[in-house]
Amino acid sequence: MSGLLPLTIREQDTELRRDWPKFRTVLFEPRRQRVVWRGEVRPGINPYTIEIEYSMDRVLKGPKVRVVSPELTRLPGNPEGSLPHVYSRETDPYLCLFDPRRGEWTGWMPISKKIVPWTLDWLVCYEGWLLTGIWHGGGQHVTEPIGMTFNLEHTR
Repeated sequence: MSGLLPLTIREQDTELRRDWPKFRTVLFEPRRQRVVWRGEVRPGINPYTIEIEYSMDRVLKGPKVRVVSPELTRLPGNPEGSLPHVYSRETDPYLCLFDPRRGEWTGWMPISKKIVPWTLDWLVCYEGWLLTGIWHGGGQHVTEPIGMTFNLEHTR
């Protein structure tokens, strides 16, 4: 692993499968520098199957993490939205795990040590939100247009 370049797809894949043995690589496209992993986690009450999609064009934006099953429950009319802290809420929601404007994620970090633990935390907050209607996870949800384009000078 070089400090000058982000972790490669192969390096991310090796670390993720080593740190989280229940995860499997379900798609690996070396030419497109794209990978998708799927695995089961149980951070709280329920088990979840999650999918992590990552490619080298997401080195700064971060991986896309989806809950494959069970389907995420929406609470229509909730003040924080029918499903808080996600992007593409109405179509294909993926989790809002960090604020990209604060440089909380870069491709130089292992997905296994950052993104997966943040996903577990998100799921615990989600279960609490389902019970109380209040998101206790803190954070500031970033809208997709802001979150996906940001000034790199402010992330250092």
